[in-house]
Order: sequence, then structure tokens, then C-alpha cells
Amino acid sequence: MSRFTSAGFAALMSCAFVASSGLAAPAPDVAPDQPVFYANCQYGFAIIWPGTSKNPQSRDMTYTIPFYANNLPAKEFYIDQGGNHYSVTVVDFTKGPRADEEVVRQAGVELAKKGELRFHAYGDYDPGMPGEQLNIFAPNNRQIRASIYMAYHRLTITQAEAVAGDPAGIQFEQSIVLVDGQGYDIDRVNAQDGTGSEPLRKFPCAVQAAPNRPWGSGAP
Repeated sequence: MSRFTSAGFAALMSCAFVASSGLAAPAPDVAPDQPVFYANCQYGFAIIWPGTSKNPQSRDMTYTIPFYANNLPAKEFYIDQGGNHYSVTVVDFTKGPRADEEVVRQAGVELAKKGELRFHAYGDYDPGMPGEQLNIFAPNNRQIRASIYMAYHRLTITQAEAVAGDPAGIQFEQSIVLVDGQGYDIDRVNAQDGTGSEPLRKFPCAVQAAPNRPWGSGAP
């Protein structure tokens, strides 16, 4: 496994980031079976939503990356709270690549257009599953913390659009986990020794995977 690692909560709060060899570790010190995680096993992610609500709204949409993908089916899951917007967008690449580093990079280029890019790092979620993390500052003291991963014909984009240094936004973006239809983390490589010997992390599915998914059939 190779993920971005934060420099610690205090450093995150001060926006002093240190790039390391991997992506954000999901919710440090929070057991994966705690109800604070919302796991949508049909769309392949688990995350900590801000506040007490663990039932995000959702909407169907299309997603386009110029020169790479046009009007692909996608679904956005989101919570709006106190003028802040927290979202996970899952894009269906069933008819495209299983995973593609260039698709991830171009998705990041599009996100970076939202403001001033102050932090940008690349790292696999797991070998063969490219990802990146962005920290973007917009006018009126707004900050967009985002991560992008691609695996199993799905592009998963996490965004916390909030006031700069928002603790809920930090936790939200850092907590993203990719899961299979049973709620198991699809990261199969041991973070410590690279052997894959650690027990698989499992998250209780708030939304079960449909037996016959209308899209995203490449997911495990």
C-alpha cells in the first residue's frame, strides 16, 4: 500500500503539509467497525460524513474530462452543512479502463481550476490503483480538500469545500476508503511489511451492493 500521510492534525489545521509516499490513511485511531463510517458498498466507498447525519443526499449526473471522457454516468453523494459542501462522486468507467493514471491526473487538472493549488501529491491507493491528493484555496477564505482514486472501472472523487482549516473537512477527505461489495477495504497490501498478511478491514454496509448493478460492474 502507498498512500498520502498527513503531517498530523495540528499541521493540517495550519495548512502546513508534508508530502510522503502514500495517500491519506483512513481516519487514524478510528476502528473500522465504528458506526461513524458510512459505507456504500454498491458504489464502493466508505467515509466519515460531518455532523450527526450519516445519510447523504445523492444525485445522478454526468462527468466529462476533456479529451478523455465525455458524459459518463456518475453519482454524487453529498451533505451540505453550514455553507460547506462535502461530496463523494463516483464515475462509471465500465466501458473504459479499469484504472488509468492519466485519467486521474486529468481529473486533478480539472479540479485545480477551482482556485489556487497549494498542495498536490500522487500515490497509489494500492498497487495498480492510481490516486492523488489536492489542496486548493479559493476566494473568501474557502478551501477545497480533494482526493481522486481509480480502481475497478470507477473513478472516486472526494471533495470537502469549506472554510479554510475546517476540521470536519480535514477528517472527511482523509477518511475515504474504497471497499468491495461486502464492505472490505480493497487495499490488500500490508502497510507495514508489504506482505498482505494483515486481516482485511471490513466496514458495515449502510447500502448493500445490488446483485445486478446497473453500472460499475468492474468493481470487486
